[in-house]
Amino acid sequence: MREYLRIFTNRRLWLGFGIILVFNMFFFWQAQKDGNYGMNLSANFSDSADLSFGLNGEIIDQTMDADPVRCHRIYRNLLRKYQSMDTLTAQAELEQMKQELGLLTEIYIIVQNQDQYYYEDQYEKYRLKYAPYIKKFQQGIWTREDVKSLTVAVDALLAQLSYLNGYEEYLDGIRENKDRLLAFSVFNDTDGFSGRNIIRTAGDFEKLAGISLSLGADGAVNAFLDFPLTDYLLLLTLIMVCLSFLEEREKGLWCIVHAAPSGRIRLAALRTGILFCVSAGASILLYGSDLYMGLAIYGGGIGLGRAAQSVELLGKLPQVCTVGGFLAQYFMMRIVSAFVLAMLLWLLLSAVHDVKLTIAVLAFFLSVEYVLYRFLPVQNLFGILKYFNIFTYIHLSDLYTNYLNADLFGYPAGIRRISQAALLPLGLACVVWGAVLSCIQKPAGGKSGLVRLAWLWNSVKDRMLRRLGLFGMEFYKLLFLQRGIVTAALFVYAALGLTFAVPVQDSTMPMVLTREYLMQWEGELNEETQKQIASVQKEIDMAADDLKRAQRQYDSGEIDYTQLDGCIRENEAAGIKQQALQRVQSRVNELQILSAEKGEKLWLLDESAYESIYGEAAGEQRQRAALVGLLAVILLLAGCFAYETKSGMNRVARTAVNGRGKWVLTKLSMALLVTTAVWGLIYGREVYTMINTCRTGTLRAPVQSLAMLTDFPVPCSIGTFLMLLYGYRWLMLVCSVFLVLCLSFRMKRMESAYLAGVGVLLPSLLYHYIGIVPFRFLSLSVPVTAMDLLLPGNGSVRGACAAGSLMMVVGIGSLCLIRKTVSCGNRSEK
Repeated sequence: MREYLRIFTNRRLWLGFGIILVFNMFFFWQAQKDGNYGMNLSANFSDSADLSFGLNGEIIDQTMDADPVRCHRIYRNLLRKYQSMDTLTAQAELEQMKQELGLLTEIYIIVQNQDQYYYEDQYEKYRLKYAPYIKKFQQGIWTREDVKSLTVAVDALLAQLSYLNGYEEYLDGIRENKDRLLAFSVFNDTDGFSGRNIIRTAGDFEKLAGISLSLGADGAVNAFLDFPLTDYLLLLTLIMVCLSFLEEREKGLWCIVHAAPSGRIRLAALRTGILFCVSAGASILLYGSDLYMGLAIYGGGIGLGRAAQSVELLGKLPQVCTVGGFLAQYFMMRIVSAFVLAMLLWLLLSAVHDVKLTIAVLAFFLSVEYVLYRFLPVQNLFGILKYFNIFTYIHLSDLYTNYLNADLFGYPAGIRRISQAALLPLGLACVVWGAVLSCIQKPAGGKSGLVRLAWLWNSVKDRMLRRLGLFGMEFYKLLFLQRGIVTAALFVYAALGLTFAVPVQDSTMPMVLTREYLMQWEGELNEETQKQIASVQKEIDMAADDLKRAQRQYDSGEIDYTQLDGCIRENEAAGIKQQALQRVQSRVNELQILSAEKGEKLWLLDESAYESIYGEAAGEQRQRAALVGLLAVILLLAGCFAYETKSGMNRVARTAVNGRGKWVLTKLSMALLVTTAVWGLIYGREVYTMINTCRTGTLRAPVQSLAMLTDFPVPCSIGTFLMLLYGYRWLMLVCSVFLVLCLSFRMKRMESAYLAGVGVLLPSLLYHYIGIVPFRFLSLSVPVTAMDLLLPGNGSVRGACAAGSLMMVVGIGSLCLIRKTVSCGNRSEK
């Protein structure tokens, strides 16, 4: 029982699992938010509109801005209304509602554009026919957001009903497909795999004939099955527990434990029981939290008594069961598969004598298994290795959401059945193997080939390390002894996946034309700019005169309606040009006033390119980049001094000749180099994005030419401003690193240092992802992004200077504390 107490009272394991559970719940919620709670916000609700000049596209694009929370709330209200109704009747009513929404969209567009020549006649016709609808739009009782949200919700419910009403037809298609394929000579050989597979597929789905599907809230089950991060967090939990079994080897106690009366078979039995308890508990807590949060977000009316196939994601499950029965079966399978995975991991780690090689062996094993699972073709001679694989049991939901028969010696075998049937013999084999291995494996046994190879490598490595010097040795400790190379690899992967610009959506023709004019007339404001504007205005006026002339000629019978219609369309195009020109002229007037105030000539620019990277719309991308950079430097450097304290080297280093000055200076130099590398990779990619998005010639323009930086007090070019911006970001990142190093110096354990470092990021996470505004003033990511302190409405130059000064005080203060601790020692060490 002491082994149970040792594991289940291990604070590090409980803390690690607590962090994993919180991360799982947070990212599950974030995934649902990013997925718009299952709502398709790009739903086209203007199918019935027959309009021109891109106005349909404007409304459809603006649908992307619909509030997903509001759409989902309307969807849930509609679901409650139609849930008890026959699905065919519900679908017919919703299709009628969708047509009415299309009409409302058309009315809205005509009301908004009634002053345009092309819509005058249509508005008069609609005003008489749909007067109550038009009145509600004009009075603001109905808004575009109401129509958008209702349309998105109706589309979501219609898609669900279309699946339910078409499922019987789907089953009939499988039966018809069987007869049709067997008629071909290629497939009619029932002694071959193809023929047997066709017959087997039809036979499996034949069990579902006549099944009754019903409407319900499917969002919780869909989210529960479509969140793979939980699978990997469960695997991480099992690895943590398995590694804790190796502590006696790390402490040199293996020989004593192995020689004890209960140190072999009984210890193995106890650890087998521990792994089962951990597998069951972790599976229930992790996946239970997913299901609980799914019910909280999407509503609890999932209908446990409904047929499982009522959920579209389970439509390919050839098994008659209810949603509740499926969930119970899934949790049982999840617990058993987690137990088998845990046993495999424990036996794999136990088989390696050298503790230092266990992580390498485990990483190699998981890499091989993942490559087989991910890249091996489905129908292959070795296809069984794709599904008789550790990752099959990690991604367990794929067995229920996909139907596939593997070629097993010429006979089709369902991957779900193979995996389920293999669990019992695998579990028994692992238990027996664990008992045998604990008895026959001796701590003082002969050196294996793997250990001899490791000894040879270590001897070569030691010769190389002697030549590295102090700076090189510190880097070696950071990358290999502190496992920083794993963090570095993950950081590079995350940094390469970052985006730094938001797409510029020109949803209307005037906006598109405005950008064209700005790019065409880009440059310093002068008389030539006004001449070009006047030239376009003259063309617009000529189009208006031509329309008036054509109207008189049409009234007098000189021209037919086709010629008049051509003039009308030219005038409409001129009207769009007029709107674009008014926007350009307005911006020119603003720049002229600013030029007079500031005493320098500003430029007319297409600011959308800079707005897409440095503007308010790209705030989320900037914060994500800053958080990735901060997390990378924290995980890389938080253990820098804590590692020395844990190893007992702090006192030794301080007694050495260079242990108080040069040693600390070397560590700080290494931290600066690491910080610069992180800063360079992240913001180097942002600069690359800027160069490919913006015209490099505009970097010479005064920075006040940009509307978002009109109030910037320093007269400089955009290029100079960007240099100051990136320098400021580097300085803020360095100050954050000094704070982390100071915390590392005060910690005795690596785990505590990492937790303290991640704790520094907590205010940033609470501010940016939860929305708790007071934490903005404690957030490190805000000064690192810098632009959020400069943009109008969010801050000012004074705020940026104040934040920078405060961060520098924190950084310098941290350095002073480090220096004092090195000189005088830490009281906790005395």
